[in-house]
Amino acid sequence: MRVLIATGGPGQTEIGIRQLILLAQTTPLTPTVMTVIKNADDQAEADQVLAHAAKLLEPVFGQQVSFRTRVGQPWEEIVEEADSGQYDLLMMGQRQSRPLLTRIRGLVTQKVVARVALPVLIAKLEARPLHRVLVCDSGAQSPSLLQLFRARLPELLATMTDVTVLHVMSQISAAPGVKGEDLQATAEQLIQSHTPEGALLGQDLAYLDALNLHTRAIVRHGLVVDEIAAEARSDAYDLVVIGAHRDEGLSRFLLDDLAHELVLDVERAILVVR
Repeated sequence: MRVLIATGGPGQTEIGIRQLILLAQTTPLTPTVMTVIKNADDQAEADQVLAHAAKLLEPVFGQQVSFRTRVGQPWEEIVEEADSGQYDLLMMGQRQSRPLLTRIRGLVTQKVVARVALPVLIAKLEARPLHRVLVCDSGAQSPSLLQLFRARLPELLATMTDVTVLHVMSQISAAPGVKGEDLQATAEQLIQSHTPEGALLGQDLAYLDALNLHTRAIVRHGLVVDEIAAEARSDAYDLVVIGAHRDEGLSRFLLDDLAHELVLDVERAILVVR
């Protein structure tokens, strides 16, 4: 798997590279480390960042790591490099920041996620092997997130042992024709009633069961961002997987807005799949 890891300094470097090293224990990787400087005169700063990354990665990858420096606005250069066709996954580290300032200005990671075509894995806080995973499928009106995941990153899916599929029943995002009682139903009730959401959950579980994974389905009720963030905090998940779409119209606006908020609010490593 060809991985581009973008870093902007020591804090981000450690977070992202610790996660990359753990991932390399179970998945064959070809890593490229990239940093962005705003002016060509800052090349010495870029060299320092990349040298630090090389020191951390050399014991695991030896001389098999590529390094790149780009000049310009960080999020623009990361998107352009990521979408060059040379990579399967973009990784970034995200440090904790002051919530109010972050929400006003936006993180580089949020700007990248809104525009890049590649799947993006954002490492946060503590690096972990990605075994226990929360997959947040968006509903019957969209392609199954699990289908997108297995098409784009089958190597990453193969590292997982325990997968929980979450669907949030929200009055705001519910499909047309959803009955009022369905908005309060459990996963088991939706599956047994053969609702569109139940069919989606059943299909996801059937696929995961065929991979001999430990699986379960959960339905939560309320605002989508709040419920996904709450579920992510409620258990020892290693990774939260969400979707975002690059198509047009209201569905794109809603999904991109959810991804924008979840990148900030979810405290676990988060994978955004398109």
